[in-house]
Amino acid sequence: MNSALLSCRICEATQPLAPVSSCPACSGPLDVRYLRDGSTGLLDNPQSLLNCGALLPHRDTAMPSSTPLVRAPRISAALDVDVHLKLETANPTHSFKDRMAASALAAAQGFGIETLFCASTGNLGAAVAACCAAAGLEGVILSPADVDEPVLPSATYGASVFTVRGTFEDCRRLERELEHLFPWGFLEGNLHPFAVEGIKTIAYEIAEQLGWETPNAVVSPIGSGALFAKLAQGFVELADLGLVDDAPPRMYGAQPGGCPPVAAAWADERPPSRVTPDTIARSLAVGDPSYGELAIGAARMSGGAITAVPEELIESSTELLAENSGVLADPAGGVAFAALVELVRSGAIAPGERVVLVVTGSGMKPRSADAHSPARQIEADADDFLASLGVGRD
Repeated sequence: MNSALLSCRICEATQPLAPVSSCPACSGPLDVRYLRDGSTGLLDNPQSLLNCGALLPHRDTAMPSSTPLVRAPRISAALDVDVHLKLETANPTHSFKDRMAASALAAAQGFGIETLFCASTGNLGAAVAACCAAAGLEGVILSPADVDEPVLPSATYGASVFTVRGTFEDCRRLERELEHLFPWGFLEGNLHPFAVEGIKTIAYEIAEQLGWETPNAVVSPIGSGALFAKLAQGFVELADLGLVDDAPPRMYGAQPGGCPPVAAAWADERPPSRVTPDTIARSLAVGDPSYGELAIGAARMSGGAITAVPEELIESSTELLAENSGVLADPAGGVAFAALVELVRSGAIAPGERVVLVVTGSGMKPRSADAHSPARQIEADADDFLASLGVGRD
């Protein structure tokens, strides 16, 4: 375990690393804060940053192999900027969520937790289930019954899958209830501060793949805001450690027009407020973004911005990205690409600048679950969940 503490984002109280969901003093959200002692040796061997998790809570975290950073020559020529695509589609379950799952798994093993639990519309559930299968832990996945993504991938890895009659927000509410009943590791609860730290490794890899330089700008989709905020944090950490000479890149975030709580807050210069998602970009359908304010802060401090992409552009932009790069992204990638085009058109990204577009997930869909899927359908109710397990409250 690295030298780190848990720090409250509200009252700044600190405590030792432990599987806890919120600050015991004020119930605020928790983040990992690292204690620098100058003895990491990273300046002598920056590759160790990627190999041994030197800037992760648990030093023995086994992160997935680096994903490719590839230049997109046709897009670069069309936009007159140097566009590189960070292909998170190359992760084991084809999204950046594998990084969260790996970091959460390391924390769970460090704390002696044997079951991981998450609510997911698709990608996170598959990532958690796959990690659990590889490590011999139990995985439990909640998914809203009305999502288009099949539940089969998570079940195929041996996880216990429950489809909830309700929305993703109902799944999250049920997750919070269950956290009081089971000694498990909850990806959006007691393991969340550790899970999101894994996202920073995307920034580390980008810098390493560019010869320990940073791009002028990074364009990324925003759902909960965790990806965007942690990307920015990763670049700042590299600069603070002297591993890169360049300033951190300008961070540009993109949200779908049918679910733009962070983009709307940015435009109105106010904190994010809850919205009801109505978007085809299901992985970005987060109406109450837990990292929304941090995402806004990351954009502001880096000199970037956060924009909303009209729903009617998402599908065509996803297709345009595929036709001109050979990369089939999910709709979140289409949202980010549409934002990139607009940023270049408006002059926010200047001709000749080097830009990294983060492709967070694959557009290749797994085969649909059939009537024999092992998922169990339940109400968004803790007692119904317990009944499906054949147990009741004590």
